[in-house]
Amino acid sequence: MKLIEFIDRFPNEESCEQHFKEEREKAGVTCKRCSGKQHYWMAKKKLYKCKSCYFMMSLKSGTVMENSKLPYRFWLITLHLLTSTKKTISALELQRQLGHKYYEPIWAMVHKVRLVLGKRDSKYKLDENVEIDEAFYSVGYSLDTDSFTGEKEELKRGKGSQKKAKVMVMVSYKKLPKNLKNTNNIDSIPKYIKMKLIENLESKTINKEVKDTVNPTSIVVTDGYSSFTDFENIFKKHISYSMGKYESEKVLPWVHKAITNSKNLIKAMHHGVRSEYLQNYLDEFCFKFNRRYFGEKVFDRSVIAAVTNVWY
Repeated sequence: MKLIEFIDRFPNEESCEQHFKEEREKAGVTCKRCSGKQHYWMAKKKLYKCKSCYFMMSLKSGTVMENSKLPYRFWLITLHLLTSTKKTISALELQRQLGHKYYEPIWAMVHKVRLVLGKRDSKYKLDENVEIDEAFYSVGYSLDTDSFTGEKEELKRGKGSQKKAKVMVMVSYKKLPKNLKNTNNIDSIPKYIKMKLIENLESKTINKEVKDTVNPTSIVVTDGYSSFTDFENIFKKHISYSMGKYESEKVLPWVHKAITNSKNLIKAMHHGVRSEYLQNYLDEFCFKFNRRYFGEKVFDRSVIAAVTNVWY
């Protein structure tokens, strides 16, 4: 949706509130007390009243906007700005555009939106052919003082560094006919992406993550990393290659493109992201990539995610 179209469609707060109400009712309103599905709408009080137990809820209750005092229009503008382009927007820039006095509520709103976008994608699993690899993202880190010794924690180097967040990157792809190849001489096209922040690269941790994310009937392609050895018992087929860096980019092209593009997205906005918020940015990237052919409907999908998922 173009900016001028957004302004025409949502010219004021009332139109934004009405749109949220319509989308929430399409998704279904569930009573917090008895899980009832039938409600009255009390127009004067702007509350839903359960037909079974008479419990009342606000329009924002049970959505990403719960407990927020920000206008509905702020939420819709945020959803539009996050989904209208391949790039993203910082909370500071959004605060400036919205003209809001305080930074903190705008920051919280943006991260709540990113979180529910990730929750929406978590409903689906990757299948068929899937590339899997680990990646390391630079994150902000401050040395913490040990409460027992009073000494600062030593900063590690290499893969174990506190400045490097570990992420599992998984991309499902579709093979092209043998007589067709893209401009980079690759005989496949990507379908969907999943990126998951993990604590460590141990087999136990990785196995749990891939089981939650990838269908066991899939054919999985990886490099020769030792923590991937159990994949033979998890998936229909596991193809492992021992390779160097440049060979890896040929065998696992879509994983490496996803890593590069997501890192560029984050770098374009921040000099560094704290590890506890990295997953939110990855979720935003994956949500938009997985709906790259939806066109203007990406905004509509983001509204559905906002009204059907509480942020916590």
